Formats: sequence, C-alpha cells, structure tokens
Amino acid sequence: MTIAERYNAEAHRLLPHMADSLAVDPTITCAGHIDDIVFRRSEYLGGMAIAILAIIEQQD
Repeated sequence: MTIAERYNAEAHRLLPHMADSLAVDPTITCAGHIDDIVFRRSEYLGGMAIAILAIIEQQD
C-alpha cells in the first residue's frame, strides 16, 4: 500500500466530510509530495495533511 493510499484512507476515516478536498493520487509514494499538493490547495488543508501524515508515521 502506498503512502498516498494510507493517507487517503486515514483522511477519510478522520475527516469524512473533507476527504474529497484532502485526497491525492493514490500512486504517490512520497509524503513530501502529498504535503506539497495539498498545501497548494490551501494552507488550512496543508496543515491537516501534515497532521494526517504524522498520525500515519506514528502507526509505523
């Protein structure tokens, strides 16, 4: 499972009402790329993406 697939699943679990806004291409394999993509949408969403990625990192 790619980091993007895990990120999308966690975003949907934690924030189902915002999952579409936070979603990224599931083939992405770099957390930095996820952050860049979502941050370009808005700083607010970028902050959420970083938090979601941190949660995923703690699960490892």
